[in-house]
Amino acid sequence: MSFALQVGLASIGAVGFLLILYGLISVNAQNVKSILSANKKAHGKKPDLFDWFLDRLFIVKKSEEKIDIMLSVLDIQNKSARDVTKTRVIYGLLGVAFSILLRNVMVMPLLVFVFANVPMVLLGRKTRKRRMIYNDQVLEALQVFVTDYTTTKSVQKTLENVCLKIKRPLRNEFERLTRKLYSGVSANECFLDFSKRTQNQWIMYFSQVMMMYFRSGGDFIPHLTGIIRTMSSEKLIEEQNLTELSSLRTINLVLVLLFPIVFVISIFAAPDTLRVFTETAMGRNIIFFSVAGCIFSLIVGQKISEN
Repeated sequence: MSFALQVGLASIGAVGFLLILYGLISVNAQNVKSILSANKKAHGKKPDLFDWFLDRLFIVKKSEEKIDIMLSVLDIQNKSARDVTKTRVIYGLLGVAFSILLRNVMVMPLLVFVFANVPMVLLGRKTRKRRMIYNDQVLEALQVFVTDYTTTKSVQKTLENVCLKIKRPLRNEFERLTRKLYSGVSANECFLDFSKRTQNQWIMYFSQVMMMYFRSGGDFIPHLTGIIRTMSSEKLIEEQNLTELSSLRTINLVLVLLFPIVFVISIFAAPDTLRVFTETAMGRNIIFFSVAGCIFSLIVGQKISEN
């Protein structure tokens, strides 16, 4: 099969892949209008054709909701979810180009998926590190809160004291929470935003207790004391699980990287090997199933880590 024909098939594959994505378009016109309106307010101008196309993809909308949460956790304000989406598209095009170089149309959707998810993997890794830092700091923060509240009897004043006694980055989120409370924003909105930005289960429990206090009053110290006791008893178990998961992720990553490393070494050691992978059906099938196996391994490893 000639290289020109391979390029033609690759182009057809790319168009077909985009059409499949287009088939996932949300048909709810009201949602589309609200999205376009939100973009217009945010950017002060109408979205271009590419943004308009992305706004109509339901799968993009769901992905950007997840990206928004990760950007909030990382406190990244100079980049939007749409910026990350566009970066993913560029990486996906690199996957298309790489599949053309390999002269393998079958592997194109897999490589597009792999390359397009590279920014998400990097962003997710940073988010997990930030959440682990929050998890280490939240116990001290709640202990300081309970101790100081018994003296001040004021939630706002106690939050100010917590800001002075804990380290960053959790200190930044407590400072943000304190400013919003003083600005007159409702307590429910403040603590919901606090939970969303930290994505920490203990902060979520703390926020629920505080929202109940602002809604109906009462003594919340026994509830917070119970949360602190539970955190202390589970901390050792969590540390052990994190150690085991870290080892599992390392082994999984080594196994996944083994194929591309062996592939590159074989090409440099014997350049004629490249022709086997690009010009024979057996070589193309080897690449396809190897990439599919790597993707499967990464997905399974990710699910195990999350659960």
